[in-house]
Amino acid sequence: MKIAFAEQDALFIQNQVKQGFYSNATELVRDAVRRLREQQSPTDRLLAALDVGMQDIEAGRVVPYTPTFMQESLERARKMVSQGETGIKDGVTPY
Repeated sequence: MKIAFAEQDALFIQNQVKQGFYSNATELVRDAVRRLREQQSPTDRLLAALDVGMQDIEAGRVVPYTPTFMQESLERARKMVSQGETGIKDGVTPY
């Protein structure tokens, strides 16, 4: 794979290598791509969760919000915690 950089980007890469932050340009690019992947991962998880939520809404799998909904939810959560349950489903990663 060949990658062409704008002059100012090429100079930046050369300076980073020259200053010893990276041993060569390839190492810098690999690091940049790794960081971009790590940064993108939480966004991907959020978008997937939003998609699941939208599918539930479209399928009618919703719970109407009422003035007592939050209080009832808190009571259920407290009861689960007191019984040692987490309530976290398999495949679900809490943020």
